[in-house]
Amino acid sequence: MNQKFVIAGRRVLKGDYPVQGNKNAALPLIAAALLADNEVILKNIPRISDVQNLVRMIEHIGVEVEWDKTTMRLDPRSLSSADLPDHLVESLRGAVLLLSVLGPRFRHLNSAVPGGCPIGRRSFSMHWEVFQAAGFEVVEEFGRINLEWLEEKVPEVFLEESSVTATENALILFAGLGGGLIGNPAREPHVVSLIEFLRLLGCEIETHPLYFRVTRGVQPQAAPIEFETPPDFIDAGTIAIATAVTGGTVRLHGIRELDLIGFQKTLARFGLAFSREGDDVLQVSGGLVTNPNVVTAGPWPSFPTDLVSLVIVLSTQGAGTCLIHDWMYEARMFFVDKLVRMGARITICDPHRVLVEGPHRLRGIRLESPDIRAGMALVVAGLCADGTTTIEHAEVILRGYEAVAERLTAIGAAMSQQ
Repeated sequence: MNQKFVIAGRRVLKGDYPVQGNKNAALPLIAAALLADNEVILKNIPRISDVQNLVRMIEHIGVEVEWDKTTMRLDPRSLSSADLPDHLVESLRGAVLLLSVLGPRFRHLNSAVPGGCPIGRRSFSMHWEVFQAAGFEVVEEFGRINLEWLEEKVPEVFLEESSVTATENALILFAGLGGGLIGNPAREPHVVSLIEFLRLLGCEIETHPLYFRVTRGVQPQAAPIEFETPPDFIDAGTIAIATAVTGGTVRLHGIRELDLIGFQKTLARFGLAFSREGDDVLQVSGGLVTNPNVVTAGPWPSFPTDLVSLVIVLSTQGAGTCLIHDWMYEARMFFVDKLVRMGARITICDPHRVLVEGPHRLRGIRLESPDIRAGMALVVAGLCADGTTTIEHAEVILRGYEAVAERLTAIGAAMSQQ
């Protein structure tokens, strides 16, 4: 169903903002919970549609789920099928994480190829190499993937790129199989969170600078396992940028020092001021925004690709010219025509780079959200624009951000969801 956000711009954000649970941690944690032979209680799970769709999938295959506010209780002992609903799998790239649980358990499965946001060519080839290393025959054709476990062996795989989801897939698969080695793994906080959770399930995992090695798989659990999902540093970075473009001051609650590594120094170069108020409270203040010469996204701990769309909006309000480079996703920049229509001055240099000149006053218009992060960038643009901005297909944004209108209104935005 088409939903929309209506935003009256030029309101200063101020107040206290509780950072949501990490979407990119919640999905692999829920998938990994299916390896347990007892109940699992996951806390701080964000109520977003991507998580809701993953829950619908696992309920369809027999898992019992209770979800009260941000606490989720799962009982994987009732898992009885590998028949994932095609329409849900095709809506969520993270559905690939379920294959690493179901493949070894059922030895053969056939599924739709997972979908997701259209931000570039994101092949599943590295995922299939993970399964092949574990002795699976993998056939992808006509929008479907067929996995058949033909040979039991201790897998070793080298990831040509430090893919976060491929690393998570390998960790879950190898934990279920009892061992394996992952060369060139990703090391984002949500990957570390998954390793911590798998260790609670009895796994032994070596984290070498060049590889991860699972030396012992999941063990029987005598009692339910409890684990807290880490805070979402992308949500925190998003609100920090929204605070800057509106000239406000917001206290972010529930954010750890570790989570700031990827973005705090980059945003400070734009003129944002950060001050720590206790172990889990960070105050962010806007002011005069000045553009640095270059911002380049990269794997952790570099500036995160999921904040590239947001920092483009920030650059439209900064003094000077900024070159923004995301070498990972060639379609990440293709929403900037919408910002140009709002009054921004942006040049697309190539599919991976844009040149932003600022500052330019934006004006509210009617727009459509193309993907989660670009959609949220348009919301932030609407917050600092003159007049009213209407963003169609707000349901796309709600895949990754929780109760957007309600949470932004609580810190001063004039915004509604319709």
